[in-house]
Amino acid sequence: MTRALRARTRRRWAGLGGTLAGFMAVWAYAGAVGVIGGGVDFGPDITARLPWESTTVAGIALLACVAAPMTAACALVWRGSGRAPRALVVAGVLLAGWIVVQLAVIRTFSWLQPLCLGYAIVVAALGVMSTTDNPKERS
Repeated sequence: MTRALRARTRRRWAGLGGTLAGFMAVWAYAGAVGVIGGGVDFGPDITARLPWESTTVAGIALLACVAAPMTAACALVWRGSGRAPRALVVAGVLLAGWIVVQLAVIRTFSWLQPLCLGYAIVVAALGVMSTTDNPKERS
């Protein structure tokens, strides 16, 4: 495989990862707005398990741990930054961590959790697949 073909393939993997990160960012912002604004009701049992029993804190944590990193990864891919692959990996790992912590805190299972965990693995894997070991090929 030629260097140009490898570079093009890595850009495609990064592009797909950036697209997935962008979609997850949108859904995380929507979820945070729903949680903070009261459109998402966890019920009294789950709300009691949240830190300070606060849906506002939960929504802000969702913004910080999922929406912001996914947005940053998407933006870096869109700009063609050499930091984009690492940002995709970090965003994927943070999303996976979010799911693990969510399960530990609320102690309730949802079908969305394994779906988001799989999504996180794919985003991180696309970041890994779009990296290069050659410093001359990084921008």
